Formats: sequence, C-alpha cells, structure tokens
Amino acid sequence: MMIAFASMCSTAWAAPCVLQEACTDVQNCEGEELMLELLGTPPERIESNFGDFSVDRIAKAGDITSKISLSDGQEWTAVSKSDLLAASWTEDDRHEHMYVTKTSTTELTVTLFTQPLRYVDYAKANNGRRTFSGKCEQEF
Repeated sequence: MMIAFASMCSTAWAAPCVLQEACTDVQNCEGEELMLELLGTPPERIESNFGDFSVDRIAKAGDITSKISLSDGQEWTAVSKSDLLAASWTEDDRHEHMYVTKTSTTELTVTLFTQPLRYVDYAKANNGRRTFSGKCEQEF
C-alpha cells in the first residue's frame, strides 16, 4: 500500500527544472536560467525565479485552444500541436504571461511575455519576450 501511494505522488515531489535561456538576439540576451516547479496534480501554480504564476489553462496536443467566428460566417479554430500550459500573474502596471510547451517527453520550452497595463515605450516593451528550454521531468 505504501508503494502505491509513493508512485501516485511522485510528480508532486519532482525536483524543480532548470532551463536555459534561448538567445536568438544576442544583444538583448541575458543568458539567465529559469527555475521552474509545477505545483499540484494537475498543476494549479508555478513557482519560478521570475515570480509565482497561477495556471490559467492546460491543453493537451490536439485540443482546441480557441475558436473565432467571423462576421461572414466562417469559423477559425486553433488547435494545440503539443501539450501546452498557460499561466499568469498581474501587478499594478503589468501582466506577466508564461507559456510552457512540451517539446518532447523529457523537454520543455517556456516563453515569458510581459504585457504592460499602462502606456510604455512599446519598442522597449517588445524586448519583454524571453524563451527558455531544457530537460524537465515534471508533468502537466
């Protein structure tokens, strides 16, 4: 009985993942690490060194993530190509988004994006998108 309990809880006890920043624009890349821990089964929160996020949505590969109905009667549907977890948090002047994507059975890619909630210089705000990837045993 103890063995069954330990195997059911193993995902909750998985070690935090350490992902490396993917630097496509070397000038603006800080080369930081992202420490990521998914809390709950299924995850309800994410703790990271970039803040604590509340999980907004989990979509498995093939799930419909959104539908748009156009005025001419057409409907466009977006389908997730891989497992996707969306999370966020809000402060007075910004909304921080985190998108976690499974790129393989053992790897994740995380995109962080800051959406300003007040007027800002949007040329600088567009530098707020950062991507991290690496091996991770955590499940969602």
